[in-house]
Amino acid sequence: MKIKLDGLQFCADCLMAACNGDYSSFDDAQIEAAKKGLKRLGPYVVPAFDSETGEGITEFSRSPCDCCGSDLAGSRHEFAVLEPE
Repeated sequence: MKIKLDGLQFCADCLMAACNGDYSSFDDAQIEAAKKGLKRLGPYVVPAFDSETGEGITEFSRSPCDCCGSDLAGSRHEFAVLEPE
């Protein structure tokens, strides 16, 4: 696998959806947006942050989520998209 796209910033809700398939903090419209975003990015979306060191984690950001598009301020976690070589 090689990196196809990196530097993606996911909101805390999409972090849980991408890593655990957990949509419990979403309303129906947010679920649809997150699922559409993950489908658009493809099957090889992977975390690219380190929770031990904090690398790839921005505690407060106003930039839109690269998955669901939400522009609500909050934390952002870095993700990447891989592709087969």
